[in-house]
Amino acid sequence: MSDIDTAFANLELFGEKIVRGTLLGMTSKIITRSPVDTGRFRNNWIPSFDAPASGTASNASGNSASSAAQAITQWQVGQTFYLTNNLPYSVRLEFGHSPQAPNGMLRLTLAEYQTEMKKAAKL
Repeated sequence: MSDIDTAFANLELFGEKIVRGTLLGMTSKIITRSPVDTGRFRNNWIPSFDAPASGTASNASGNSASSAAQAITQWQVGQTFYLTNNLPYSVRLEFGHSPQAPNGMLRLTLAEYQTEMKKAAKL
């Protein structure tokens, strides 16, 4: 392998590392910022690729964070990652219905996108 081939291979791996790290950081924040009453909402974040998940999680006592982390390890370049919560009250919670998350979860986390990218790249 030539030096240029090696450089491109290293660059591709670095890019994948940044994407995976950013996905992991943002997903973790969304889930931990989710308000908890019974735990159903927090545990209903469903990771998927290339299309949003439909339906809801059948096991509200599951662990969305570990499911998402495992899914992120399976992500491949070119795939779109989705984190979906299809519970009927998810939009209300995002827009301040819960005093535990008065500013939502997604909007706060998306505002930190660049910070998460830099953290993943260790810049």
